[in-house]
Amino acid sequence: MASSARAMWVWVHEAAPPDPAAVAAFAAQQRVTEAFVSVPWGGPTAATHQCVAALRGKGVRVSALGGDPSWTTGTDAITWMQRATAAWLFDGVHLDIEPWTRRDWPGREQELLAGLERTVKDVAARTALPVEVDLSPWLADVHPAAFAAIVRRADAVGLMAYRDRATDILAGSASARRLIAEARKPYRIGVDTFPVPEPRETFADDGRAVLERELAAVAAQLAGDPRFAGVAVHDHQYWSALPA
Repeated sequence: MASSARAMWVWVHEAAPPDPAAVAAFAAQQRVTEAFVSVPWGGPTAATHQCVAALRGKGVRVSALGGDPSWTTGTDAITWMQRATAAWLFDGVHLDIEPWTRRDWPGREQELLAGLERTVKDVAARTALPVEVDLSPWLADVHPAAFAAIVRRADAVGLMAYRDRATDILAGSASARRLIAEARKPYRIGVDTFPVPEPRETFADDGRAVLERELAAVAAQLAGDPRFAGVAVHDHQYWSALPA
């Protein structure tokens, strides 16, 4: 994948799905080459099909997006993946599970990360599609062995390096990128546009020009890394609402 590749998360909320034409037009305007489109537990809906079709019409590759912090035990991730991919809509599977957001994370870190590794392995074993997993870079600093084990099970990694300046994005993801290089896996650098209390973690208060400037700086710094597969922005709803 070229370092200029761009991806975005697209959450298709069942109660208020986004306008497919608007999503596709924005993707084309922002040079998005891949979209992670969410699929509900029951499988693709009419809204899912419409969004995927509109994006494909603009030449965008589409992966099935799904995940829940509970998916570190049992077979829910496999069940979801099989339903999501049964209609042959997608080019890949994108897991956004994030067990570190669970209330019981403190004290169970190793157990939950081992569960995430197992889940990624099990999903990948049951689909011919490439499986990408979202990981927070700080895991590589605090739990390097578990982080590396999860990376080895995936086909690619989405590094949620949620900072709003290139220097912080690169510094915060350094350990993660080293471990990913050792595993010889491709990765994307993900950034956020969702409004959160800590302004350093999002571009929500910066606007689109700052986002473009910092993404360009990240891409320039990582252009020589053969594992760097481009940037990804979370998510369509808030990215498209950023002021110019």
